[in-house]
Amino acid sequence: MNYSNERRLVLKGVLSVWATTGGLLGAPTAWAQDKDKLSSLRSTSRSWLWSAEDYAFSQKLFEKSGLAVELASTNRGVNQDALLSGAAEVLLGSPATNMRVQLLGRPVKMICGWVNKFASNVVVKKTIADKAGITEASQPDAKAAVLRGLRVGTTGPGGGPDQLTRYLMQRGKIDPDRDAQIVPVQGGPSAMLAAFDKGQIDAFCLSSPASDVAIAKFGATYLFNMVTNPPPELADFLYIAASVTEKTAKDKPKELAAYCRGIALALRSMTQDPAAFKAFARDYFKDLDASLFDTVFANNVGMYMKTPVPTQKHFDVNVEFLNLDNRARKQPDVPASFKFANAFDLSFLDKGMQGL
Repeated sequence: MNYSNERRLVLKGVLSVWATTGGLLGAPTAWAQDKDKLSSLRSTSRSWLWSAEDYAFSQKLFEKSGLAVELASTNRGVNQDALLSGAAEVLLGSPATNMRVQLLGRPVKMICGWVNKFASNVVVKKTIADKAGITEASQPDAKAAVLRGLRVGTTGPGGGPDQLTRYLMQRGKIDPDRDAQIVPVQGGPSAMLAAFDKGQIDAFCLSSPASDVAIAKFGATYLFNMVTNPPPELADFLYIAASVTEKTAKDKPKELAAYCRGIALALRSMTQDPAAFKAFARDYFKDLDASLFDTVFANNVGMYMKTPVPTQKHFDVNVEFLNLDNRARKQPDVPASFKFANAFDLSFLDKGMQGL
């Protein structure tokens, strides 16, 4: 996106895409010299999805746990290749995406999680929803059917938004590859909103605040607010987890335990002192139109777990989600031999949470 387009969108209330070399995220070379170190990677620089990690960073909870964490982002939907290549030691993202990599035999384990809502929301042009007689309160299958024939923006194949879009289309009896057009849009929230504003896409799947900005500024409406009104089967869906390679697990167990402790401290603080977290979020999203903040906060604060401990249920629901997608693609189900222990290694979490 060129500068004039981005500036125009920011002036209309859009969250700008922040580089991780500034603001709360800090410069990537600014390591604390006396701390153990880890590097962490996510798809976009700022999102409610990453807020537990960023809250731990800003409140110095990682430092309290004896760790310095470097944060970076790629503006790509799927980043397991970067993790496997050693470009980062911790990767934030969708467990379902990680499970696909694990099922291919890649040496990756998830070590903790903090979002248990599939918090990539689906918005559509309000004129389309109105014509179909659909609101956000309508039944899930009826809402999903609205996507037929539309151009739907996602962050790219294999990412969480792409998986959710395909899942919802199946609920609406839509073949994602024939009855609609899924459009990969890279460049973060600003790029997605620009594509929507220009009429290049009719709907998109992305986390807030992009979805809320689209509603307030660009004539969109919610089809699926996945935090406040998800389909029932996705009401407790582990959506964001931290993954590491088995090499990092072997080489840096102390650092990973400290990382998990920092995340646990962040979640505890967010639960016990929501006013402090809200103050953090107001500054974290300071480029967001102030008149939207309270709405955006209310639409997102319910996505976080009280502790970063993934459960068997989280595993089972993610496997079923994968199976539904595989069946639609005429691919085999996840093997019955693939168990919780194949996906997760919670030993670092167990150690990091001792005494909390």
